[in-house]
This record gives sequence, C-alpha cells and structure tokens, in this order.
Amino acid sequence: MIKASIVTTVLNEEGTIEKFIQALLNQSVKPDEIVICDGGSTDSTVEKVKKLIKDGALIKLITKPGNRSIGRNAAIKESRNSVIAVTDGGTVADRNWFNEIIKPFEDSSVMAVAGFFESKPETFFERIYSTMLTQSPEEIDPENWLPSARSIAFRREVWEKAGGYPEYTRYNEDTPFDIAVKKSSYKFVFAPKAVVYWRPRSNLIEFFKQYHNYAIGDGLDLISWQAYLKKFSIYIFGLGLFILSFWFKYLFVIFFLGLILFFLKRDLRVAGKIPKIETIILAPILTVTYDLAEFSGYLKGIYESKFKKD
Repeated sequence: MIKASIVTTVLNEEGTIEKFIQALLNQSVKPDEIVICDGGSTDSTVEKVKKLIKDGALIKLITKPGNRSIGRNAAIKESRNSVIAVTDGGTVADRNWFNEIIKPFEDSSVMAVAGFFESKPETFFERIYSTMLTQSPEEIDPENWLPSARSIAFRREVWEKAGGYPEYTRYNEDTPFDIAVKKSSYKFVFAPKAVVYWRPRSNLIEFFKQYHNYAIGDGLDLISWQAYLKKFSIYIFGLGLFILSFWFKYLFVIFFLGLILFFLKRDLRVAGKIPKIETIILAPILTVTYDLAEFSGYLKGIYESKFKKD
C-alpha cells in the first residue's frame, strides 16, 4: 500500500472540525499521517483539534497565519511522505475517499489524481444552487477537469515543479495550481469515487460572496478571460436591446424572447431535475446573481493584479 499524507488547512471551523477530522480518522484505509495547518483561528478550532490529539488522534497540528495557499504549502512541507492527498476543512470525506485517491499511485507513472466532490444540500435553496452549478461524474471530461483542493492528490515533485500553491492569491487558488501542474507536463488521473461532501451556501448573500471571491482569483491570473468576456458581452447586448426597445417597440419582443431563451438554456437542466414552480422562480435569480458575482469579482481581480499585486 502506498504511504501518503493527508494535508489540510482550517480557519474558524469550530462547528465542523470534529466531524471533518473523524471522517479522516475513520477511513477504510488509514492515512499514514494527517497534517493540519490552522490559519489563525479565533474560535475554538485549535482547542478542539488539540483535544483530539490528546485523545490519541495521529494528527500533526501547525499554525501559519495567512491564506489557504500559505497554509497548504506549510502543511505539505511538514508532511513526510512523497504522495500528498489534499482536502479542505468544512468537508466530510467519504469513508473510501483516501483509498480511492491514493490507489492510482500504485502505478508508478501516475503523478497526480483528481478526486471528486458532491454537495449535501439541506434546504431547497441549497438544492437548487448545487444542482445548477455542480456536475455528476458522468458529465466530467477527465481530460479537462481541474480538481478542487477539496479532493486532489499528487506526488511531491509535482507540487515542487508547479511552484506550490500560489501564495499571492487568497481565492480560488486551486485553479492556478492545477493549470501550473498541467503546464509542467503532468496529467491528472480522474478518480470519480474519491469523493468528499460539502454543504452549499445557505442564502443568496453568501452565495454571491462565494462566487465573487472565486472570480477574484480568476481575475488575478486572467483565467478563462474569453468565457468571462463572452458572458459579459451577452449582458451588454441584452441591456442595449432593452434600452433601444423604448424607441423601437418591436425590439422589446426580440428582447423578451431572447430573455426566455437565455434562461431556458441556463436553467432547463435544473428544472428537469427539480420540477417545481419554485425552481422556475429561484433558478433565474440564482443565475443572474451568479453572473453578477462573477463580473464584479473578475473585475476586482484584474484591478488587484494591476495595482495591488506584490
């Protein structure tokens, strides 16, 4: 069996930390070590981790204030194995997650493994949100799939050659890391059964903040700028059409039909999976909120990269 380390970062996770750690300790294949880096929690997170260590949990706890990249890199440096499995605080790993994500490394040619993550919604809002923005394993294109730091593993040399997780960014840091891995000529082996579970944001404000922050990370590195520009252009065109319809009434019909087609294309999948009248109301609201979060976040990321990046 391959020896591998689990590394993770946490910050103010007092409500979830015990469940998170217990899921790692109860894996069907036990990890050789678990390294947790606390980013400077001000709640009882650290005390709860120390209690678990005192009770016999084989955990190495370190503290490194800063963003998740800083903490993740610090935890990897502290780990002792050549294979590193990464997950995030606030998630719950499936009992077979560790086994599934390290099993491909039995082939010495495998350098990096992309795991998977599934949402565990508890409210109707969370169910609509997760259905709209997450894919099933069958919908994933393994060649282009960029894994989340919720579920990923790699050999240490992959991390080193990619330059580690980018410490200049505090948001969406796993995307530039994944891209750096691929640019270093490594491929991800897709392990769809290496699943961790996460709970979606519970309200519209938190939903907006999450994707606004993700887009900041994209904007810092101009990731997927063509896709952002295309989406932004659609909104600008639609707004222009709406304004012109005040003078040319027939344009309002075109605008209205275009609006219907826009939401059908974006939200038909959700309505098909959750066929309720509430879905027809909530899904378009989430779609527009998501797009506004991305636009504002991406522009902020570009601004920070030009004027605030060290």
